[in-house]
Amino acid sequence: MISSLKQFILNFLGNLLNTRLYWLCVILISFGFEVCGYYFQYVMNLQPCEMCVYERAGFAAILLIGMFVIIHPKSLKFIGIPAWIYASVMSLQIALEHIDAETNIFAQCNAVIEAKRFWFPLDQWLPSFFNPTGTCGDIPWSFMGFSMPWWVRAIFIGYLVAISVSVVIHFVFYVKKKNNA
Repeated sequence: MISSLKQFILNFLGNLLNTRLYWLCVILISFGFEVCGYYFQYVMNLQPCEMCVYERAGFAAILLIGMFVIIHPKSLKFIGIPAWIYASVMSLQIALEHIDAETNIFAQCNAVIEAKRFWFPLDQWLPSFFNPTGTCGDIPWSFMGFSMPWWVRAIFIGYLVAISVSVVIHFVFYVKKKNNA
């Protein structure tokens, strides 16, 4: 009984990246963070700066990646995983720059984000979703002593840890399955 339960759990974990349930969780979590961002903006009236907008775009990218991969996880995960990692790393970089803009009086939001705006002018493409109306140095909200960019940083680190652990588990079980075959 315990052996079969253990085997079931190991098989489940080993095949997790191949399941729609996993990618549905990715979609729902990213959607939740998007909703939180819009709640902060439209209900709490916290105006997002340019970095906030691009951090939120990271959540939207991961949401879209999950929606793409959920179509056929076994094959599309090979596109989705690197895309997820890329979106998380880029968003983490923006969050770190945003933290610097909050703590360093000489840091400027526009100078840091200018290159990203050149390739992805989100405020022009979807202004109702990605229009920056605030300034980067403001700290209008904090929770447990940490401002929004600190929490966003923690979330994207969490994303990177989650996908890394998932990939390692998947790879270990793949190698184990190959060796047993």
